[in-house]
Amino acid sequence: MESSTRLQILVVCTANICRSPMFGALLGRDLAAIGAPFEVSSAGLLDWDQPADPSAVLAMAGHAIDISEHRSQPVASLDLSSYGLILTMTREHLREIVIDEPELFPVTFTAKAFARALGTPREDELPAGISARIRALSVGRPTSSMLGQSDEDDVADPYRLGQQEFDTTAAELAELSRVISLGLHSLAG
Repeated sequence: MESSTRLQILVVCTANICRSPMFGALLGRDLAAIGAPFEVSSAGLLDWDQPADPSAVLAMAGHAIDISEHRSQPVASLDLSSYGLILTMTREHLREIVIDEPELFPVTFTAKAFARALGTPREDELPAGISARIRALSVGRPTSSMLGQSDEDDVADPYRLGQQEFDTTAAELAELSRVISLGLHSLAG
């Protein structure tokens, strides 16, 4: 790493009561387990102050993680420039961030797109430093990758769809967390 500070990662969804707290908790746990120098937090586009959805809490309990104390926080209350990586649950979330702060596009990805970028073989050598390496993964990425909705890029929102949907989403997020944590650990090396 280029310094002794830990890279800040922000995970974003709509209300910060379902997907982003689940994914943030999974990614934080997985990164800590492999000793990767990152800190993970989550936020939502809506200005809510709510606890995690009870179905999200139950789904995460199935992954041995307790998010029962989580409270939502709005993206608008944060200094987004302090994050070295912003992972969103959908293209819509990515658009909302980049419309307000276009300079964040090189460090803002949907979680699925970032997982793919980490797994794509590179012909060129990556620059030194994790921040520069994250930005390098964005080189050549068209801004049109933010448009519309995409099953390839979007994690479906389980809100009000029942426990089975939350469990399915948690399993999808757990796999994304595994891929991203290992990829980030390798990228930081």
